[in-house]
Amino acid sequence: MDFCKAMEYINSFSKSGKPLKDLSRIGKLMEKLGDPQNKLSFVHIAGTNGKGSVLEYASNVLIDAGYKTGQFTSPFMITYCDRIRINNKNIPEEKVADIFERLKETIKENDYSQFEISFAAAMLYFVEEKCDIVFLEAGIGGDLDATNIIKTPLVSVLTSVSLDHTNILGDTVEEIAKHKLGIVKNKVPLVISYGNKETVYELAEKTAKEKGSAFICPEWNKCMIKNESFSGSEIEYKGEIYNIQMCGKHQIINALTAVEVSKVLKKHFNISEINVKNGISAAKIPLRIEIIKGEPHIIIDGGHNTAGLDSLSEVLDKMQIKNAVGIFGMVYGKPADHGVKILSDHLEKVFCVDGFIENNIPAKELALKFQNNGINSDSYDYRQGVPKALDYARNHNKVLIVSGSLYLTSCVKNMLNNYQ
Repeated sequence: MDFCKAMEYINSFSKSGKPLKDLSRIGKLMEKLGDPQNKLSFVHIAGTNGKGSVLEYASNVLIDAGYKTGQFTSPFMITYCDRIRINNKNIPEEKVADIFERLKETIKENDYSQFEISFAAAMLYFVEEKCDIVFLEAGIGGDLDATNIIKTPLVSVLTSVSLDHTNILGDTVEEIAKHKLGIVKNKVPLVISYGNKETVYELAEKTAKEKGSAFICPEWNKCMIKNESFSGSEIEYKGEIYNIQMCGKHQIINALTAVEVSKVLKKHFNISEINVKNGISAAKIPLRIEIIKGEPHIIIDGGHNTAGLDSLSEVLDKMQIKNAVGIFGMVYGKPADHGVKILSDHLEKVFCVDGFIENNIPAKELALKFQNNGINSDSYDYRQGVPKALDYARNHNKVLIVSGSLYLTSCVKNMLNNYQ
């Protein structure tokens, strides 16, 4: 099996698999594979937004401290291989093909989801490479998420909780939080991000108490923002200075979460304060309000739910971005109207696009929404719309904002080198 065949194999499974009532399906699969997850140490991270960023900050701390650090994230940003990494290096394509070949020999049913297959592959890879620790990002939920098959992580993390995947997790933030808090294990410290609703904190603290787990939240009143720009932020927290590459208040919150996670991990690993500072300053994720300087300047962000879109809007407001050019595309089930509303305050022209995934909203439908807001809007297949938007922004000396679906921003990022 080569890498192309491996991608055909993973795509032969559906994104969600057959409906679940418990973890028996992933449990049986992992048992067939020798339960590799039981041979690893974990930091387990759940939440609606911020999971990937907290993972990046905290895992870079361990990398800086000299530990072999596995990183499992979802979905992938640019290529399938970037969802399974060790010390920030993607799993090699030939290794994916090798592991999938073995999985194909083991798996005879088609009931599994792509996420479950990817999780199983990651566990095999991390064990074979003898990782000292694995930072594990949960998928959609928590209690029934494949990653929850792990037994006792070193620390559980709950990031920002907001409305997303409501058809699966529930219609309220509290219902969603209950699912995500399903990752909390007995006597395992729980770190929760600042900025959640008070009811989420109450649920989290109650869960931690029931599990006999320490409950830890960053102290925002001890954080001073010394400098904030498109290039990131400099903050002082509890007397220590941290530099953050990723911009926005939400990234300061994520970094503080990682600082508290690192404090817990100091009980298990030799981590210095310099390691924490270096790890925080090194962290950067593609497609998370990513700034690409050039002609034109590009802001690309895959914040596809309400909270993610609000974070983008907050950054654009703070940086006084007006009359920009946009590329926008969304999938069904995501808050397209909210995206149109907030972006209309920052755009003078938008290229609405489709064709980047099967369930995307037709570009003409999105364009009409912008037109109803008084914004000049055209509709294209993304392969035609992206170069047109780049040329327009360059010729009119405008900032280009690419936003909406993470699938779209991934496609655009892959195209950019051809047009810069």
